[in-house]
Amino acid sequence: MIKKLLLLSFVFIQCALISQAKDLRFIQVAEAQYSPENKDSVIKCIDDINTLKKVDFVVFTGDNIAAARKEYLKDFLKEVKKLKFPVYIVIGDRDVSKEKKLNKETYREEVFKSLGFGQSLKPNYTFRKNGIVFIVADGAKEFVTAPNGYYKQNTVDWVDKQLIKNQKHKVIILQHFPLVDSDTPANNTYKSGIYKDMLAKHTNVTAIIAGHFKENSEQTINGINHIVTPSYSITGEYKIFDIPEDGDTIYTQLRHVD
Repeated sequence: MIKKLLLLSFVFIQCALISQAKDLRFIQVAEAQYSPENKDSVIKCIDDINTLKKVDFVVFTGDNIAAARKEYLKDFLKEVKKLKFPVYIVIGDRDVSKEKKLNKETYREEVFKSLGFGQSLKPNYTFRKNGIVFIVADGAKEFVTAPNGYYKQNTVDWVDKQLIKNQKHKVIILQHFPLVDSDTPANNTYKSGIYKDMLAKHTNVTAIIAGHFKENSEQTINGINHIVTPSYSITGEYKIFDIPEDGDTIYTQLRHVD
């Protein structure tokens, strides 16, 4: 009887491990910039994503609305709810402004009210898919609107703690502002060296996926894939990510919405 129980336990553990080790596919939409004027374009994007198969989730990596207006956010989320797949939201520089009465707290509350289960009330949060830990890191400013992001020390410290906590797992960081530089210095992340120094202490970060630069860029620096996706509102493109179950390679493709 004991042998049978041990055998059943072993089979159960093996099945659990197999269930976690699956191919992963997700979608990144950078800078949808929803407004009444480009509503149809965002709807086309959502309709196109819904034609895809085996998508584990969709992430909008900031500048989801064209300006920090609550009515834009509500209408954007109304369309996003039509996606057939789980959705995660990152805050960008266009998304929030305390002056316009749309701060990060209100923004996250609207996301939670609209999309419900699985959404965080905080701008920094984590979730897991197929054994990979995803960290959403917030670098947006809500007091003074500016084109460059800034990952404050408390955010860097929080990411550091998440990486220590998940040191046995592969991690992908999702954020609006890249840590690599662009051709336009004004768009570069302020004091990004502090963030990079923290990352240098860890070996479990597979990729940092961002937007903001309105360009397509992929480069590997110190073992981390820095992936920047162009603005959907300008190019009409979003990016598809495929990660095999071994998790060692990330395959990307830009998909144009006709």
